[in-house]
Amino acid sequence: MSGHHHHHGHDHAHVHEHRDIRPLRIAMLLTGTVFIAQVVGGFISGSLALLSDAGHVFVDLASLVIAFAGLRIAARAREKNDIRFTFGMRRIEILAALTNGFLLLGICVYIIIEAVRRFASPEHVHADSMLVIAIVGFVANGISALYLHRSEHITTRSAYLHVMTDLLSSAGVIIAAIILSVTDWQWIDPLISLLIAAVIIRGAVRVIKNASVILMESAPEHISPEQVRTALLSEANVINVHDVHVWQLGSKDYTATVHVVSEHPSDEVVLTVQSVMKRQFDIDHTTVQVESPGFDHACGNCEERST
Repeated sequence: MSGHHHHHGHDHAHVHEHRDIRPLRIAMLLTGTVFIAQVVGGFISGSLALLSDAGHVFVDLASLVIAFAGLRIAARAREKNDIRFTFGMRRIEILAALTNGFLLLGICVYIIIEAVRRFASPEHVHADSMLVIAIVGFVANGISALYLHRSEHITTRSAYLHVMTDLLSSAGVIIAAIILSVTDWQWIDPLISLLIAAVIIRGAVRVIKNASVILMESAPEHISPEQVRTALLSEANVINVHDVHVWQLGSKDYTATVHVVSEHPSDEVVLTVQSVMKRQFDIDHTTVQVESPGFDHACGNCEERST
């Protein structure tokens, strides 16, 4: 065998986005209802906490819309088989998740500024009205969370995080309303707001980190190119392995390219490599270049190091 051969294979077990689209629709409806209720309730009760939380919920509603639009656009591109987007625009969901992460950080800045202002200038609110609206928001967000908690895409997971922050925020407002109804501890409201902000920041940083790693085409944390090389070298018909590249297209879509040196028939080597990649690393989409031992692989598209 001389020269080198490119072989490409993957199974078409694509994740069905419609499983996440329905929960997103329900969450958008419920979150929109909570937003309207909190705006109305905030004006009726004179509660700045409710109005502030309404702003929080509005941003979260926007994030749900972004997540929904991202999945719909990606699904539509696959349905139309747009030849410009050979991977089906799977990065749309990652961009939406990254946007959601930064929106979360923006929410935190708002909460912190508002909490500091409330510490400096406490304002009296009607605790009873505040409590009723907060309970309504808590129940609605709880239902949304139940629908979203089994979502599979990073986009929907970030939307789930938004809903969970709403749930925590509503719980915080409920606690503040109960305490304010029996005491005059005006500082309890901004204190709870700061605790909620700390939880949101932690989740937002995680979402941004995960999305950034994918967009930078880094190898997934649980898959090392060196581990891939070692696993393939353990096969009897593989002499050498180089130019190993592994990256993510979406939250669960992994792909790889690899150059393999072997004296065996190329089809046999390809099947072996694809089997190892699927069995040990759960990679369905692998492109294999098979080379004979005497082939000079220092070509323009190849790098001497594995990445």
